[in-house]
Amino acid sequence: MRRLHLFEFEDLGWVPAFIRDGVTDFLEFAVVKTPLYDGIAPLLSSSISQSGAGRVVDLCSGGGGAWSRLYEECLPSGLNVTLTDLYPNQAAFERAAGASAGRIRGKVEPVDATRVDEALPGFRTLFSSFHHFRPENARAVLLDAVESGSPIAVFESTQRHVLLLLYMLLVPVIVLLVTPFIRPFRLSRLVFTYLLPIIPLMVAFDGFVSCLRTYSVGELESMVASLPSNDFDWQIGLSRIGSLPVGVTYLVGSPRQTACDSSNVGIDLGV
Repeated sequence: MRRLHLFEFEDLGWVPAFIRDGVTDFLEFAVVKTPLYDGIAPLLSSSISQSGAGRVVDLCSGGGGAWSRLYEECLPSGLNVTLTDLYPNQAAFERAAGASAGRIRGKVEPVDATRVDEALPGFRTLFSSFHHFRPENARAVLLDAVESGSPIAVFESTQRHVLLLLYMLLVPVIVLLVTPFIRPFRLSRLVFTYLLPIIPLMVAFDGFVSCLRTYSVGELESMVASLPSNDFDWQIGLSRIGSLPVGVTYLVGSPRQTACDSSNVGIDLGV
């Protein structure tokens, strides 16, 4: 299936903040309440520990859900996570900070993942967001990490697979069922979920498009190979969900002096 770079509503600057936040609140809830990223936790934890980084900088964080679930298992003692986004969800960042006793904190100023400020050094992570970038911009995200000497880990829970495309047809129903359990309570979330079902339809549309935009393992390998000569080692593969043919695609790059054995490139965690 060929990659299609269609638009997602979440990327559009004119979408009202309360609608965008309603979408990211659902995505945060879905990630926190399910073991979606649990399979890659050992890889992430070991990569952060071996990097020697002083903190984690999460790019394109949305609601920060992945780190809200993973921080206890994956963060070495003494390290914190800084959540960032081009359109920061400040309320979600504050909730993550409270739930993690301050180990997760958000930056309220917009951060461009293709040009991260030098004042934000650390181990960079992206969860379910790399597909938002066109190939030239996705490559720029990796190049910026390489040029700054920053370890980087990319994880994508969507794939160009018919099984996930069919699943997205069920997403509006799932949003309708779980919305009463999403906290904090927002009247706007109820209005635009049940009276005007903009949020469930937007989540489903963006999820369907996300599958079509997600880079394959082979495309990630080609992207890394196109980078200028660098001293990074890369691990690229697919962590499967049980016996299913789908899972979490991952790319982890670390400066060679702190990296894992480069023979791991292309491994399948087989989770």
